[in-house]
Amino acid sequence: MAELVISSRGRAPEGVLIPPPDKSISHRALLGALLALGTTTVVGCSRALDVEATRRAIAALGAAVRVVDGTTLEIRGVGPTGVVEPDEVIDVGNSGTLARLVLGVATLVPGMVVVTGDASVRRRPMDRVVLPLRALGATIRARWGDRRLPAVVVGSRIRGGVQTLPVPSAQVKSALLLAGLGASEPLTVVEPVPTRPHTEELLETLGLRVERATLPEGQHMVRLTPGTPRTPGTVRVLGDPSAAAFFVAAAAATPGARLEVRGLYLGPTRTGFVEVLRRMGGEIELLGHETLVVRGSSLRGTTVGASEVPSLIDEVPALAVAFALARGESRLSGAEELRVKESDRIETTAAMLRAFGATVTTTHDGLTVHSGAGRSRGTLTVDSGADHRIAMSAAVLACALGQAARVQGAEWIATSYPGFLDDLVRLCAVEAEMVEGR
Repeated sequence: MAELVISSRGRAPEGVLIPPPDKSISHRALLGALLALGTTTVVGCSRALDVEATRRAIAALGAAVRVVDGTTLEIRGVGPTGVVEPDEVIDVGNSGTLARLVLGVATLVPGMVVVTGDASVRRRPMDRVVLPLRALGATIRARWGDRRLPAVVVGSRIRGGVQTLPVPSAQVKSALLLAGLGASEPLTVVEPVPTRPHTEELLETLGLRVERATLPEGQHMVRLTPGTPRTPGTVRVLGDPSAAAFFVAAAAATPGARLEVRGLYLGPTRTGFVEVLRRMGGEIELLGHETLVVRGSSLRGTTVGASEVPSLIDEVPALAVAFALARGESRLSGAEELRVKESDRIETTAAMLRAFGATVTTTHDGLTVHSGAGRSRGTLTVDSGADHRIAMSAAVLACALGQAARVQGAEWIATSYPGFLDDLVRLCAVEAEMVEGR
């Protein structure tokens, strides 16, 4: 187990941040390139370990992948009818996103696909994607009564029709839409509220007909007409707002700090955390379509309810940094989905904040920060719970407080943000290193 050791007093992030490429979009760009006919160039692809697992998966399913440089890939796709039975088990590593999306793609394979992952992913719920795929005609089984990986998919294309999701999930929606490329009729996915539209945007880029609408009951509908995707030639991946959120939250909550984030994806449902920080008094300005300017100020507590959660579910640990630095009480509810992430993120976020002296209580679907964090003498030890987002939140909070700290389980940061340590050192003017833990 590695530790991130912060051995000097840092500061809140200041300067210019160019965040890593968006991980969610990178996953989908690679899978879309596999399912398109022809060669697609993906520019700015994430180098996170999660996305490396997707690159290996599409190669196993028949794509020819050439690495042009570190973040540019050329992929010759095979189309929905050309995917092949892989020789080996598909190992998604720590990526819950890939685990769910590849189950949808596996329904297109004329043969058997076995999907597994690391110990963390094998604990995460997969019935939410297994059951709707099966309801549409897929042949799929998984461990623990179809609730956990490993899972086995035996090629059987889905029928199409209408599938209503009880819980909003961009990952489940995406798995169904990707499976829908081989459906015998159009597929309609109805979700309680709109979730991240990255898959819909990608499918439209690939020339497919995708209809989106808000239903009278307030639900959101996505309808895909099956077809063969055509390659767009080039797909450009912008910076990941979920990665930038750690530095943005710490800067926004520290008076006098100034941070500029460039090349950032600011599409629908990805800026919920920015709106929360603004509501807390954060001074965050949008310049053009890809740049945020953050000017630190004294924030006040706020309440985040269930209707906002889908647009900021991955940014909750980063927002917790702002909660801990703000005046007054902050409350989050409607986020029970956090209990089945890489860790139980409600409890690991609360434990991380308590390590810094904050007073926090938890509920089944959220938490309340009653009083904030403060700097203490000596070096704090913080357990990330083997969760990359908790580790990064702890690191930026330590820097904002000028606190020396040892963040345990920091090796998991590479699953989403391989360059985090370099950016932390540069932006927070801190001495920090990754060392092998005891």
